[in-house]
Amino acid sequence: MHVRPRSEIVSLHLEDDVNPLETTGKYLEPEEFREALLDPDTVILDARNDYEFDLGHFRGAVRPDIKAFRDLPEWVEENREQFDGKKIVTYCTGGIRCEKFSGWLKTAGFDDVSQLHGGIATYGKDEKTKGEFWDGMMYVFDERIAVPINRVDHKIVGRDHFDGAPCERYINCANPQCNKQILASEENDEKYLHSCSHECRVHPDNLYVKQHGLSKDELEARLNAIGESLSAVTE
Repeated sequence: MHVRPRSEIVSLHLEDDVNPLETTGKYLEPEEFREALLDPDTVILDARNDYEFDLGHFRGAVRPDIKAFRDLPEWVEENREQFDGKKIVTYCTGGIRCEKFSGWLKTAGFDDVSQLHGGIATYGKDEKTKGEFWDGMMYVFDERIAVPINRVDHKIVGRDHFDGAPCERYINCANPQCNKQILASEENDEKYLHSCSHECRVHPDNLYVKQHGLSKDELEARLNAIGESLSAVTE
């Protein structure tokens, strides 16, 4: 095993860096955060990526349209009218990203900034809140992918990429040049060749096609079954 030192665990790639030991948002414990969720004058801002939000999030939270944490400050600035003059409470998986992000919010001119202490994971384990008002599953960056949070009334918010049905199963597109994460049932996963689009299904490097040893005729038959064709590639 190789261990490499890093200057910080998460980074916003800021020109003027923020030290969370000096500047960070007020900590809210789980019960305090639950009260904030019910406050109509408070904006709940998710500090995670869009694909994490799509699997699960706090009820009424704002979804940032970002693929990476470093893009969050720019997105906030582009949508500043949603947050100016408001009480802002932010949250993330375990609280680490929020240490940095809530500090940036304060330096960016937002005065009333708080964060969920310990993140979603702590909120879900708390015996008083029991994950209440969390909808869906929490995305995690290990082999589990999704873990339950709400022990009061679990609701599915994820939607299958192919048919829009409720879904909490993430896969990576079989085209390694794409590798997009999409929600898909086992049935649709197989039906659509583990791929997010026609372009990815017919891509010469498609891993599903290679792993299943599909011949050109077999691939054509599978595509025809979903209304597609290899001929569309050359047209």
